[in-house]
Amino acid sequence: MNDEVTEYPSAGVRTIAAASLWAAEQYGGRPALVCGGRRLSFSDYLGYARRAARGLIAAGVRPGDRVAIWAPNSIEFAVLALAIQLSGAALVPVNTRYTPREAADILARSGALLVFTVEQFLGRSYAEELRALCGEASGLLPQLPRIVDIDAPDSPGLHAFLAGGGAVLEGELDERIRRITPDDIATVLFTSGTTGQPKGAMLRHGALVRAYWNWGSLLGVRPGDRVLLSNPFFHAFGLKVGLLLSLLHGAAAYPMPVFDAEAALDIIERERISFYPAPPTVFQSLLAHPSLPGRDLASLRIAVTGATSVPPQLIYDMYDVFGFGQVFSPYGFTEGTGVATLTRQGDDRDTVASTAGKAVPGVEVVVLTEDGSKAAPGETGEIALRGYNLMAGYLGRDEAFLDAQGYLRSGDLGVLDERGYLKVTGRIKDMYIVGGFNVYPAEVEAVLQAHPGVLAAAVTGVPDERLGEVGLACVVRRDAGVSEAELAEWCRDRMANFKRPSSIRFVDALPLNASGKVIKDELVALAGES
Repeated sequence: MNDEVTEYPSAGVRTIAAASLWAAEQYGGRPALVCGGRRLSFSDYLGYARRAARGLIAAGVRPGDRVAIWAPNSIEFAVLALAIQLSGAALVPVNTRYTPREAADILARSGALLVFTVEQFLGRSYAEELRALCGEASGLLPQLPRIVDIDAPDSPGLHAFLAGGGAVLEGELDERIRRITPDDIATVLFTSGTTGQPKGAMLRHGALVRAYWNWGSLLGVRPGDRVLLSNPFFHAFGLKVGLLLSLLHGAAAYPMPVFDAEAALDIIERERISFYPAPPTVFQSLLAHPSLPGRDLASLRIAVTGATSVPPQLIYDMYDVFGFGQVFSPYGFTEGTGVATLTRQGDDRDTVASTAGKAVPGVEVVVLTEDGSKAAPGETGEIALRGYNLMAGYLGRDEAFLDAQGYLRSGDLGVLDERGYLKVTGRIKDMYIVGGFNVYPAEVEAVLQAHPGVLAAAVTGVPDERLGEVGLACVVRRDAGVSEAELAEWCRDRMANFKRPSSIRFVDALPLNASGKVIKDELVALAGES
């Protein structure tokens, strides 16, 4: 297959807001969102989102403002995300695994005026946790954004919020939509830097629409496809590859609040799911489920998997056990709108298992040597991008993010072969990926070293069969009485679960080089000796 993609049907459709109007007209009564027995057509989806957008205007949200969602996958999440963008504001998704302190930090940094959240999820009250942090006493969230609970369609907070929009004329919303440009910010996705300081990557309407129209075309997604979305919507994979791509291509999205292997298999079988984008851990869980052999999975046609190292055998099993017609392997990162490379229809399974594909149309992917020159085929260097897909910058930061040649450096190591196919070989910045989520050692080390009984700590990622990688922490104790259980509890109160080290080893000293920097390559051996 060549790299040409279908031209977007209308020259005027260059924002997410305009795309939603086009999709409602184009796909109308086709199912757009299906969850928990509820089904919304594309027309219903837009109508609900317009009501919510009028509610945002009534609440004082202006173009360019930020509005956050801290909630699990649901129809309401999808509708409100679109509503925020219809109003001219920017969506700020917040990781549902974050502790209250971590969430409050994102809300404070983004300056969100309003947050949609839930009263109950996984035994926690997110709304109550935020209220408890508000005020001068904690200093974490001096000014609490307005909180709207969205646990259910009939939640009192959501009902009152929607009712408030009744005072806003449809024409006022239409004018808001008309004024949105492709260069306006649609989404701010926070991603940690090497220091652990969260940075908000500002992603533009035009880049997002182009990127995920192209992606869907390359994948072969078509109107009427049914997409299972167990990837969380706070993540680019779930939000963009899931919701946005489905909207653009007329596919029905099936959000799952929490991944459960048996529930996922039930939905695939009952609803005839045809497209499943998910990290390797999800497919490994499905393969291990005892009911898999008796399932009818004949509807499955397309899979996308990545976000961590993918065992080749898993790719083979996705073809042979699940029966996918085509499996795709991608590479991308938040600052590049999530897209860079992708394998292609017709690529053999070995190519899918061993590479992340080649550059998508309109995006230049290069591997640079230490002196900034392009690496030869087969030569390792830093992966860098240039093209329409690059972010507008980091929210609230003036720092330069492009090099002198206009490339966005990834911090990842990779190799391009003679065909232009990319293989990711490592991470310069020591970041590792746990079940599809990026973890930065400096952030984990800072939490460990804040414990009064810890003198020093160093963290690295180690291979894990189920999650791809997990964290290993080597700790030098200040107080010999500090236990592994005590530090695990300390981390549990201060970090999302995917960030917490899977194992903690006590050592007499950390391996340091002449500059006093920890030699990360020696940590695993050191931990084995402890």
